[in-house]
Amino acid sequence: MPDRRLPKSPETKTDPSLPLGAARSRQMPAIVLLDSDDSVVLANDRALRLLRDMVGRDGRSDGNPALPTVLQALLPELRSRVRDRLDTSTVALLTVDLCVRACHVDGGSGRHLLLVFERVERKDAVQHNLERYALTRREREVVMLLLHGHPNRRIADQLFLTEYTVEDHMKRIFTKLGVRSRTALASKILGWREG
Repeated sequence: MPDRRLPKSPETKTDPSLPLGAARSRQMPAIVLLDSDDSVVLANDRALRLLRDMVGRDGRSDGNPALPTVLQALLPELRSRVRDRLDTSTVALLTVDLCVRACHVDGGSGRHLLLVFERVERKDAVQHNLERYALTRREREVVMLLLHGHPNRRIADQLFLTEYTVEDHMKRIFTKLGVRSRTALASKILGWREG
């Protein structure tokens, strides 16, 4: 009996040298459209799942697509970066392994903020920002654990140090980065603020 399956066309292969090859293997990013009051106007399924997961970590959960605290804190910065820019976007790290791209889109009901969330390699995103500062290997390890939200005790346990040594590292890190708190340090390393 002859084989009746259709031959694969070049477009269905995942060879990156062919048109759409690498693009076919990518997943759809999470996309959210916000109105001027930062309320969700539209969101795809992936974005709804992402927002629910992030809000769940904040200890809140309701049926509406709520914005996580970390995103709410970043929105004024994103809006200021894209204000008065046409056909351009800005990107910032939202968490250690998640970036958000933002741009304005205009429609019949006014100007909205389009957010596209994409996973990034932790080492690429954070290492890029850490390289700007003269941190030792150990100080970079402390920063990475801090960015995961670990308290000093857990950082000490993970790195086989005393809490006092971790506090000492934190003081030097704060001085090198010119910050005074963990929040400011995370903000600077994750790129939530410019300059």
